[in-house]
Amino acid sequence: MGEEGKIIDFESGRLTLLFWNMDDYPIPVGTSDDLGAVSSNMFEALHQMGFRGYMRMQVYSEQQRESYDKDWWMKSLISYVPKCKSYSADFYKLPDITLDIISLTSSVGPGPSNVALIAKPNGELLRVLRCLKSRGHDVLVIDTPPCCPPLFSVESLLEHAQLLDGAKPRFKALLSDYMYLDDIDEKDVEIQEDLSKTVDFSERIPTVKGIRTAVFWDAVDCPFPLSSSPDEIYHSISSALVERGSSDKITIWAYLDDDDKKVSLGGNKEWASRIHFLPGGDSRRNRMLNDIYLWVRDSPRSNRRSCDTNLLIFSDQFHDDAYFTDMLQQLSKKVYRLLLVTPTQDINEPASPAWPGLLIDEGAYCFRGT
Repeated sequence: MGEEGKIIDFESGRLTLLFWNMDDYPIPVGTSDDLGAVSSNMFEALHQMGFRGYMRMQVYSEQQRESYDKDWWMKSLISYVPKCKSYSADFYKLPDITLDIISLTSSVGPGPSNVALIAKPNGELLRVLRCLKSRGHDVLVIDTPPCCPPLFSVESLLEHAQLLDGAKPRFKALLSDYMYLDDIDEKDVEIQEDLSKTVDFSERIPTVKGIRTAVFWDAVDCPFPLSSSPDEIYHSISSALVERGSSDKITIWAYLDDDDKKVSLGGNKEWASRIHFLPGGDSRRNRMLNDIYLWVRDSPRSNRRSCDTNLLIFSDQFHDDAYFTDMLQQLSKKVYRLLLVTPTQDINEPASPAWPGLLIDEGAYCFRGT
């Protein structure tokens, strides 16, 4: 861990993805409105900090959402910064950048990319950044105190930038070349499972070989039987899935209200079954989808023709939202089969002997990928 504010020597030749939330940090009124000039300052500051590889900037804002039709999240505005050998930039309109950060960092390589963020890293965003750091990404945050709005000069950016551990990087030649001997393919590194530990995605999840099924369950929308133990809940769900053709390698993540006594974040659990109870945070839907994308990152299909990854989502938070429905459609291309189970009043009866089979049979919708 680095000391807060300590300057450290740093050099990286990896790709750097810069994410700028312009709603959090707009260009100050009265300064240059030339986004190209401001972006060049950002890239120069990163260069001086030791980020020497190709740089790509994603700019996000919701300010003009009303000017677009219902599919506004799929629109990409023109690049304000000319593409060249060392950097490029694009402007996007998305309701939340966290999922985009996971998706982009998971799709580039070799080796983990660098992540730089100009935003207020609170709550779920900060959790995701820590998850990426534990997976080998160098994460830099440019976040100014309320009393000092960003000026976007190189000096100001250098002053307010620090890695997640608090250290402030500055360039020093440390590498003989940019061929990274430490960029080992994660597929070659197995993570051993410890059934006494809660898997909360704060680090890479245990390796499961062969055909496997992941279940993400909103336990507020789809409550469990009140008198059942975690092992009994797992047995009921896994038995119903196996009866319907699932493999027996099943892991369940259940999302609860933060104050629920079953929540066990990052600690030990007292049951042997692969069911993990996690807090939903400010938005169970956002937390679930971010964890789903982390699961896909850590447990990818072996190839496009493989049928080894199956994903089931039990929630009432996705079916009526166009943006999140589109995210699930994109996600279906990364797994063999994706089922969204949406509860309705007549089938969402955890006390019924037919639970959870009826819930699966009547509430499931299959997303078709490739």
